[in-house]
Amino acid sequence: MRRGYKWVDRELARLDPEQDWERMISLYVGHRVPEFGLAMMIYPGTMRMMQPSDTADTLAHTSKLQTRPHRRFQDGNDFLTAWMVDGLSSPAGRRAAERLNRIHRAVDRRTPHLPGNLDDIDDFVYPLVLLATFADRLQTSLGLPGTSEPMKTAWHHWAQAVFRLLERTSGPLADEAFPEDWNAMTRFAAEFDARPYEQTESGRRVATAMTDFFAERWFPAPLREFGRDVTRYLAGERVCRLHRIGWMSPRRERVVRIFLKSAFRAQRLLPDHRTPLPERLGRTRRTPAQLRQLEPHGTDRTRPHQRCF
Repeated sequence: MRRGYKWVDRELARLDPEQDWERMISLYVGHRVPEFGLAMMIYPGTMRMMQPSDTADTLAHTSKLQTRPHRRFQDGNDFLTAWMVDGLSSPAGRRAAERLNRIHRAVDRRTPHLPGNLDDIDDFVYPLVLLATFADRLQTSLGLPGTSEPMKTAWHHWAQAVFRLLERTSGPLADEAFPEDWNAMTRFAAEFDARPYEQTESGRRVATAMTDFFAERWFPAPLREFGRDVTRYLAGERVCRLHRIGWMSPRRERVVRIFLKSAFRAQRLLPDHRTPLPERLGRTRRTPAQLRQLEPHGTDRTRPHQRCF
């Protein structure tokens, strides 16, 4: 099966997105997406997710993004690879959904001063829509071809299936409404982004921590500010201004666009990975002891985890 230079496209072309969507997502993410691609999903996506003040307050209260960013990124990778590569029908995929539900219940119990902060259905729909549409939104913003129609169908099935496994404070989401197709997902995201949101100190604090960690994790010291600009571009100007982390000049924005376009074009030229993404992530995975050394101020286990999209 895995013969040739760009073998993933050939495999995807043989599959039916209505029936084989789980396999399509696994192939695409498992053999096309690098670790840096997951980081681009997780950090700017979280900044967009916490536009509502309740979400920003919850993330700030749990503090994992500020005090344990390496652990949080590793946890985020674990959730995404379980759902995207192992698959939602796999034991790993089911366990990941059950674990997230337990985390949410723990957060809700320990934050009685933040009533309803894990009960709004839209706050569950939006992160999944962001994950499903991320590549298409970014590539089309750069003037590049977006996601193919079969993959759009597969991504919609995937996001809807994850949604059905999750629970909010008042109960399971299995019978709740989810956008009916790809176009409905993109409309939902546009409407969610267009709502009026209030600036909060918690949003600024968490967004700053995420931007700094993204730059420090992926860029050498002389390029850290450029790394922050990449994070800003991925989050979007409106979100950055909401969280008061600044925006870049037109010249710096052009440089970021050139960098991202070059990265996508290089990916189109490079061979597909033969080694699955979870195995590649395992090479850089840090042990609990290494994480404690990196994050000496994040060892307080009395604090609950935050949602990990």
